Amino acid sequence: MRDPRAGEITFREWHDRWWDARIVEPRTLRGDASTIKNHVMPHWADWEMRAVTRMDVQSWIRSLVEKGVGAAAIKRAYNLTSSIMRAAVDDDVIALSPCRRIDLPQIAVKPPQWFTTDQAQSILDELPAPWKTMCLLGVYTGLRWGELSGLHRHRIDQRRSRLFVVEVNTKRGIKEYPKSSRSRREVPLPDHVLEALERHIYRLDRDTVVFTTVTKGRSGRLLDDGNWRRQTWWPAIEEARYFDDDGEQQLVPHYPPHSMRHTCASWLVQKGVSLYEVQHLLGHESFQTTQRYAHLQPDAHKAVLGAWERMETPLTIAA
Repeated sequence: MRDPRAGEITFREWHDRWWDARIVEPRTLRGDASTIKNHVMPHWADWEMRAVTRMDVQSWIRSLVEKGVGAAAIKRAYNLTSSIMRAAVDDDVIALSPCRRIDLPQIAVKPPQWFTTDQAQSILDELPAPWKTMCLLGVYTGLRWGELSGLHRHRIDQRRSRLFVVEVNTKRGIKEYPKSSRSRREVPLPDHVLEALERHIYRLDRDTVVFTTVTKGRSGRLLDDGNWRRQTWWPAIEEARYFDDDGEQQLVPHYPPHSMRHTCASWLVQKGVSLYEVQHLLGHESFQTTQRYAHLQPDAHKAVLGAWERMETPLTIAA
């Protein structure tokens, strides 16, 4: 039976117990700690757990909106608070979570940033070897940067023109995806990509990471995302030029490396590959993530245009 006095514990005290028991990735912990420090604790720290009502939570959300906190940051703060409250219910600290039926601000979904073939080619032309091969692979497989920089030689099946995404390069080194994760997947390789990859790996030992540092005296180390962007990606982007449809030379959009992944998905969808196939290729956990590319489908507006064309008496304007 629940002790009614258990709810007298303050939010901060319960948070500390909850935090110490969590099992999450270090990177997630850092982000969560920042969110809790900036958006959660300033409001809830001294509240007794039993005193928090659903309306109190809704009012807190409203206050964050009025302060100009972004919708994504509010959602993260709310989700963490909700997790804390659910844990309190599970441990009989409170009888019911106040985090239920809460209205959150809508997060604006940004269209994915992707390169045209001319833009992508101009970037490849500016990249020094071996980064040409790495980025060619990125564009044609949609691997995340950590998956590209964590790819091992023995994960490439040259006979079947496949690679297997198992490991990922993180701030704390190489880790394997859980076997239950959609991120662990098999990815097909086009012939010209496989040929470029074979030229790169033929001297590598079986268990070696495929793409590592090349600086003299420091070669063979795992790549660092920040350093690679600063030393390799952004210089190539700044030098890359392409010709638009009017024959005018233009700068390539200043998109980050993750846009190679968006480019892969965008090209495939435009060529008629189903969103379902793209979801599995990219290892998206949620189909909603893949649906961002739906507007690029060749027949995205076919039904709408067909309906207008079937109108017997369309509206007209006299010339």
